[in-house]
Amino acid sequence: MALRRLGYEGRQTGHGFRHLASTILNENGFDSQHVEAQLSHVKEGVRGVYDKSTYLEQRKVMMQWYADHLDRLAESNVLKLKRA
Repeated sequence: MALRRLGYEGRQTGHGFRHLASTILNENGFDSQHVEAQLSHVKEGVRGVYDKSTYLEQRKVMMQWYADHLDRLAESNVLKLKRA
């Protein structure tokens, strides 16, 4: 529903947005544990059993950076590329 309202229906998926966010956040130096927590990925093994951290404060900072990043992209003079 949200993708349709934003004009992305048939052009992007929810999973695609998650993939994009993970890539951008990791490439910009955010802690991978914070990125994984934001994506609600389950921690594996012993770490998953004992580490119940949510990293909420770090995730707030990270997601504000991401929102600002998307705003900058939307305001920039970016040319859309067409598929060959």
